[in-house]
Amino acid sequence: MKRLFVVLTCCSCVILNHCITDFIAKGINEEKDILVVEGTITDGESIITLRRSINLNDEKPSSTVTVDNALVYVENEDGTKIYAKVDNPSKGHPKGIYTIPNGKLNPEKKYGLIIEVDGNAYRSDYTYPINTPEIDSVFWTKKEKGQPVNMHVATHDPENRVLYYRWSFLEEWEIIVDIDSSEANFKDRVLGTPQFYYPYRCWNFRRNNELLIGSSEKTVFGRVTDILTSFSSSDRRLEILYRITVKQNVISKRAYDYFENIKKNTQKIEGLFAPTPSELRGNIKCVTNPAKPVIGYVEISSTTEKRIYIKPADRVYEYPGRPWLFPCFEPLPEGEIKDILMLEPEAPLPDYFVPYFWGNYNNRTQPFYVDTHCIDCTNYGTVDKPADWP
Repeated sequence: MKRLFVVLTCCSCVILNHCITDFIAKGINEEKDILVVEGTITDGESIITLRRSINLNDEKPSSTVTVDNALVYVENEDGTKIYAKVDNPSKGHPKGIYTIPNGKLNPEKKYGLIIEVDGNAYRSDYTYPINTPEIDSVFWTKKEKGQPVNMHVATHDPENRVLYYRWSFLEEWEIIVDIDSSEANFKDRVLGTPQFYYPYRCWNFRRNNELLIGSSEKTVFGRVTDILTSFSSSDRRLEILYRITVKQNVISKRAYDYFENIKKNTQKIEGLFAPTPSELRGNIKCVTNPAKPVIGYVEISSTTEKRIYIKPADRVYEYPGRPWLFPCFEPLPEGEIKDILMLEPEAPLPDYFVPYFWGNYNNRTQPFYVDTHCIDCTNYGTVDKPADWP
């Protein structure tokens, strides 16, 4: 059992993507490859993540610990099954993500999650969906210039029940680069005939990978306010347009205690676990082999969400300057760049320079170059604009 305690603690680190400094448990023959399940069955689409545990002494987890060959479905008490599909990583999901289009949950029916993989079947407890109240507000704070920007969520239950919450969020932001190489802008800025065009406007996003939970148990009037994330006021996410979409689920007291246990077991004090690692028992069992350990807690609840934007007019962003060695608006010929970098004439030009336009230099026409970060926005994101972007 002691061996299982250690492995389960390591698995919780995989769930949260938190790393802990080396903790070497000598003399213990560790288990690994335990199934780790994370997600919520909710209205619309349910997203379930499947991974495998690793040994404490293994390298940092990589995509090889994900589980991509499972059959995953939601089943209600009358036997109706809704099967999942594996999400495409190019859409922003890492591997091991399963999306189940289960639609609107019936509050009068019990639901459970079933996973079939590698000859074993796993099943969560069947429970009724929990109703989730609306989010009161999502807002940002910044104390003063140079201070970080904090994103908050605030909520309460109009029925004054003691509730336990879990949040997730999606950040999306727009990026433009310093040089627009489109033909119209190009002719206004430089002489010569344009030969190369690069994307000027891009978008990027980030899904949170931290465990965010809260409780109204000890709050005034049941109102809960928590910080979701913090980042620098000079972060480029804020430069053009930023938005955050927060999703909220009510979870049971048992689920809240389970997630609290995970958080405690991933805390670090001078390289040691504190408090003492404990076994993390969720609500998922291996029905084909009851002795086989599995980690995870899958709750069934409705989801509410709220979204806000941060715009330039909000005066949150603080321009930090650009770290490029060469100014963005001074394209240079290959020879001058090599002179500045003190490179030999036959040496190749560093690959972070790209051709900007053709011009005359040393009595011949040749490309002039600029740092790719100045002209190609795909260094920061993708040209695929979110469908509902304003």
